[in-house]
Amino acid sequence: MSRKTVRLVIIGNEVLSGKVADANTPWLLRRLRQIGAICTGVDLVPDTVEGIARAVRTAAAEADAVITTGGVGPTHDDVTMDGIALAFGVDVIEHPALVAALEQRIGSALVGVQRRLARVPRGSELENLGAYPQVRYGNVWIFPGVPALLRHKFEEIARSLAGERMPCTAVYTNLRETELAPLLEATVASCPSAEIGSYPRHGQDGWRVLLTVEGRDRACVDQAVAELCGRLGDAVVRTEPDFHPEDAGGLGE
Repeated sequence: MSRKTVRLVIIGNEVLSGKVADANTPWLLRRLRQIGAICTGVDLVPDTVEGIARAVRTAAAEADAVITTGGVGPTHDDVTMDGIALAFGVDVIEHPALVAALEQRIGSALVGVQRRLARVPRGSELENLGAYPQVRYGNVWIFPGVPALLRHKFEEIARSLAGERMPCTAVYTNLRETELAPLLEATVASCPSAEIGSYPRHGQDGWRVLLTVEGRDRACVDQAVAELCGRLGDAVVRTEPDFHPEDAGGLGE
């Protein structure tokens, strides 16, 4: 099973200024890994039409899918739809189905700034019609920035991005990184398809450095682990063949 590449475009002056902590990026990165998608990059951009357009245009050309967060409300700084429209050279329209969904939700006709909630780039598609339809333009999924809403909406489309989970094995060692470096270089040279990460954790349960080995398939990982452990010898404290730190919130500090 193939794995889709995904690029994130996080939009908002409040995140760039430090007024609001970005809760969406860490959560999305974990969920993408859990469903077998590969994040190829994260762009953090201000609430400007031109900045959004540049980031989205580049991301859409370089990844199978793009996820944008933020800037889809009714206020003056909610310009994500305009930015995405500019990225693809289309105008912004009121989507009739989105108007109908919003009117059904609020129980009356849209008036004034409420109508901004129905604006989308021309050619957009609506999925999961309901209280909050999901807007997609081409390979760009347009999400709200409110974490609770984003998480709910993401789960509705997660299957569209899902692939085979990346196999990963953990190798715990009692060596320092300076001692490990030449051994890791030799392993990567002989197994170039494998990716090895090194994470020092001094003084924990008899080990100093956690190594993670992952690759396109289990055979690739097993080969790299065998070669690595052969070089490490007695320095291996233990291994975990099916290692998924994202399920536990990440590796931590």
